[in-house]
Amino acid sequence: MCTQKIRKSKYTQNDIPAKFLKISASSLSSWLSEFFNKCMAKGEFLNLLKIAQITPIPKITSLKSPNDYRPISILPTLSKIFEKVIHSRLYYFVTGNCILSPQQYGFRTNHSTELAISAIYDDMICNKDNKLITCTLFLDKE
Repeated sequence: MCTQKIRKSKYTQNDIPAKFLKISASSLSSWLSEFFNKCMAKGEFLNLLKIAQITPIPKITSLKSPNDYRPISILPTLSKIFEKVIHSRLYYFVTGNCILSPQQYGFRTNHSTELAISAIYDDMICNKDNKLITCTLFLDKE
């Protein structure tokens, strides 16, 4: 039986360290911009950059089954940068074109859960004063 030593690294096999990208940002920024623009224009992204390094993190102290672990996925650095580029472009588009509802509080700058609760509370008080019935529905993905 042939055995191989596996070198452990904090980077995935094809990852570029973030420190390197920061140091060489002025040299790489135009290339990365062109690369990301082509990816978005074609609606494609390299499969190589979709491969995540999975690290199991224990949920509890006594580990008896695979269900006792939480998988944490570490994506390559370029994937994370691309994700931020897409996020900023989409966010700019939807806020600039007033696509998001004013009642959308999640995942928005200056829109906290405290503001959402305050808005709901104000609506309930106003409805109570006007002798109206208030019904609230909260949905979560799970």
